[in-house]
Amino acid sequence: MDARHRAVVMLAAFMAVSSPAWADSSSRDTGWEYGLDLVYLDSADLSFKGGSTLDVGDDVAATAILGYRFNSRLELQFALDYQSADYDATIQSADTPGVSVDVRGDYEAFTPRVNLNYNFMDGDITPYVTGGVGWSFIDTNIPNGRVEVGCWWDPWYGQVCVPVQDTRSTDAFTYQLGAGVRWDASNNWSMRLGYEKHWYDLDNASGSADFDEIKLGVLFRY
Repeated sequence: MDARHRAVVMLAAFMAVSSPAWADSSSRDTGWEYGLDLVYLDSADLSFKGGSTLDVGDDVAATAILGYRFNSRLELQFALDYQSADYDATIQSADTPGVSVDVRGDYEAFTPRVNLNYNFMDGDITPYVTGGVGWSFIDTNIPNGRVEVGCWWDPWYGQVCVPVQDTRSTDAFTYQLGAGVRWDASNNWSMRLGYEKHWYDLDNASGSADFDEIKLGVLFRY
């Protein structure tokens, strides 16, 4: 099961275990909430020092959320983003001008972050704005060493040996801004639809390394 299918299944599971009380009025009093966002990642073109470029394809990702409501307007959210996307890269030689190599692969990124949300209205439906910071841990899946064989003892199958290989990884400070609409369907749960712009402070990027995201999420209150 690939990343986009996992994200869809996780969102469906969160919605299935809820028990919405449609007849109740909504409430965003002080308290905690948790949920999941299904995220559409738009494609992006990135440039790097030395002339190398990276074309990232669009994909579907997921975000797990734990939030605290100070009141009906102000919310603090802790989130963990997971994304996996294909990319095409053109890598320029640092020794021979005009010589380059094209590579294709996929990367994975985990990004813990903190957001502050502000709801403009107290009613069931309200527009909101959001902003926050985080730190992204990115695995490029580009080999960074020789293939080695690792073994362990499985309780069911006995000794298991598989080839393993180190891959090149990096990390980056991130920050984001966004806006959207929140709908409090009941006292139990809410839905959100929003747009966010995410920036990554990559060491060797030239210009802005930014991504557009569209999010559809569900939140459960307690």
